[in-house]
Amino acid sequence: LVAQGATHLALLGRSAPSEAARLAVDKLEAKGAAVFITQADVSQADHLERALDEIAQSMPPLRGLIHAAGVLDDGILLHQTWNRFEKVFAPKVHGAWHLHKLTRDLPLDFFVMFSSTASLLGSPGHGNYAAANSFMDALAHYRHQLGLPAVSINWGGWAEIGLAARR
Repeated sequence: LVAQGATHLALLGRSAPSEAARLAVDKLEAKGAAVFITQADVSQADHLERALDEIAQSMPPLRGLIHAAGVLDDGILLHQTWNRFEKVFAPKVHGAWHLHKLTRDLPLDFFVMFSSTASLLGSPGHGNYAAANSFMDALAHYRHQLGLPAVSINWGGWAEIGLAARR
């Protein structure tokens, strides 16, 4: 985004930035970007609302967002429980919905969600993950019906990076 001219970025995560993330932020700031970092759990509407208020008070108006949160909790369907579904749904389903609700009246240029080909093809043990990503795909269609920007990117396998590769 900075290479394309963005001068202000707000980064939100559940935990504090790692050393590698801090170094990446330092590089962005060295290129002239103002980077605001805050912590919040997107699955918690009140946390997200507080973070968006902080961003609104500290940065120029929000023009777009990229939702890239996700968690895996694999298991065959017979071993899935509602708690395991909820663990995977929290960042994707609840997070995307809270972002939609809290920003739907803002004049956003983009609303990007990182989904997965799991919503289309599935994989053994990914029933909860496939369902959560399918929700994000459907939310993009819903936002389009409302005349709002949205794209849900169905990422495929990432060679040596990504949620599945880490496991």
